[in-house]
Amino acid sequence: MIEMKYADYSWEKAAQLLAIDSPSGYTAKAAQWVKDAFSALGFETSITVKGGVLVDLGGENTEDGLMLAAHADTLGGMVAMVKGNGRLKLTSLG
Repeated sequence: MIEMKYADYSWEKAAQLLAIDSPSGYTAKAAQWVKDAFSALGFETSITVKGGVLVDLGGENTEDGLMLAAHADTLGGMVAMVKGNGRLKLTSLG
């Protein structure tokens, strides 16, 4: 079971990141926050040309790595209409 201090830390950091406005195409502030958060923990970080954040989490085996990827922007669509069947019709953003 996860220790409460780690759960609290995770919730706190998630809330901070989710509070940053980051519509599609405007994710620089969220990316910088992620970079700074990992840098503060002592990890080597960088921002790519496309605005992604790379974090080197270390490890012993440089030949067999693991890569995780996630979006830091909000949904790239907006609800245009709620259809009669309850489904959503979306329109693009960005």
